[in-house]
Amino acid sequence: MAQSSNLSQRIQAEFNARAERQKATADAQTREAQSREAGLAAFGKLCDELKEVWRPSLEEFIKQFGEKVKVAPAVTASMREVKVHFLTDMATVTLTLAASPTEDLKKLVLDYDLFIVPIFFQYERHARPEVPMDKIDKAAIKSWVDDRLVACVKACVSMQETRQYIERAMVEDPMSKARFMREDAKAKLEHNGKLVYFASEASLAEYRRMHMLDEPPQAEKSVEIKPATPAAVTGPVVADPAVAKPPAAAAKPG
Repeated sequence: MAQSSNLSQRIQAEFNARAERQKATADAQTREAQSREAGLAAFGKLCDELKEVWRPSLEEFIKQFGEKVKVAPAVTASMREVKVHFLTDMATVTLTLAASPTEDLKKLVLDYDLFIVPIFFQYERHARPEVPMDKIDKAAIKSWVDDRLVACVKACVSMQETRQYIERAMVEDPMSKARFMREDAKAKLEHNGKLVYFASEASLAEYRRMHMLDEPPQAEKSVEIKPATPAAVTGPVVADPAVAKPPAAAAKPG
């Protein structure tokens, strides 16, 4: 009987130990979740403070490029990101600046990514510093952001000086056969669903004459319809009874 009681106690001890391990795991997961939530809250607060550091630089950068760029910001609990798209005749350029925390939520990670398609030259494509969240230097972060924006500008300028990109963006005058950049065209005309560029107004005029684009479209000829005369009317003619009724015959004297 004693042996049976001892076995029962040992089995129950295993069940109790398992229950304690499950409780300890659940408690650890709860503490970890609470710690992560607090860390993400601290990250969000830090980004709100840094917004006033990097926003003026981004706004000035976008202002310099004007309508050529499209901006797509994104905000999540663990990331702040902005994508700037350049849609040009030379290439497609995408600049991404992002801020996120490390896995342990102790450091701030800044990411710079620049993609130019197609690629015909070397440029700085990626940078990724990590800064302790409790030792943030706002001036240093602003300097880093400014340097990356200038690096993007340098890449765009280099692209405009690279032969392969220039050739992609050049057009040809169909009359003079001169080649030039689209933005240097003196005139342009949409013809047959295609935009045609010209090196001069005279070339445009010659093109219009050759394709007879100066002649206004012929107006439809109006046809005058004359009322038909009685002789031309075929078939019986029905007169208005109120008009055509003959007068009553005079009575004969008796």
